[in-house]
Amino acid sequence: MSEATAAETEKKHVPPPGLGGRSALPPSVSNEEEDDVPTIELFSPVPRGTMLEDILEVVNVNLFQREDEINKRGHHTDKYNNHRLIVRRGQSFHIQISFSRPYSPGKDQFWIEYLIGRYPQQNKGTYIRVPLVQELESGQWGAKITHSDGQFVGLNIMPAANCIVGKFRMYIAVLTPNGIFRTKRNPSTDTYILFNSWCPEDAVFLDDENERQEYVLNDLGVIYYGDPEHIRTRSWNYGQFEEGVLDACLYLMDRAQLALSGRGNPVKISRVGSAVV
Repeated sequence: MSEATAAETEKKHVPPPGLGGRSALPPSVSNEEEDDVPTIELFSPVPRGTMLEDILEVVNVNLFQREDEINKRGHHTDKYNNHRLIVRRGQSFHIQISFSRPYSPGKDQFWIEYLIGRYPQQNKGTYIRVPLVQELESGQWGAKITHSDGQFVGLNIMPAANCIVGKFRMYIAVLTPNGIFRTKRNPSTDTYILFNSWCPEDAVFLDDENERQEYVLNDLGVIYYGDPEHIRTRSWNYGQFEEGVLDACLYLMDRAQLALSGRGNPVKISRVGSAVV
């Protein structure tokens, strides 16, 4: 079998997001690697005469990801020198979707998908189809429409308080009578989800604001050195908010080959991080 044929065969056997059997797929240990996601999944051939312009299409997604906007300020991530959206799990954040025509709740159906790594699966937490709900449940995945004005729809999205920590790829899928139409891969909508010491349902919760400021947000510390009779100190710049630091942390987890399904556990993250540094 030629290389081209082999590659095509392998691609054909890549299952759709969340649908692969557990025994059929190797473990996913890299946040950086990813699979292609189909933009169109037809249930049947499109009948002749179907007007595709009637289909609800996503024109733009506003993640309010700048440092001075609501999401980063509300999630205590505005100090990060990173242009992507950075939020904390177990806490809602706001987005706005612009469609090609006015959104009709009784007629149109869409949902948001978050994927991480290769071979995304629902049972591994690497593929999340976020359900639209009437009310957000604390610490559970969900999306609530907060306003709808013509073609603009605003939503609050709640990540689960125990979800995987890392960089997720975001897609918006629209259900039509002929199939599912999904947005194209867009790196600008990648979303980092971090641990949340402000969330009671998160395993890393701290109930003292002073401790959160000291152990989570403080970027300067002190190093003690010398001998017992002559102890000296010097400042230590942690640099946790510098450009590239988040990706460097994810790279360390990838190098250690920690399964993505285990990256929601702060104990595993801490042990692996200590071992590889």
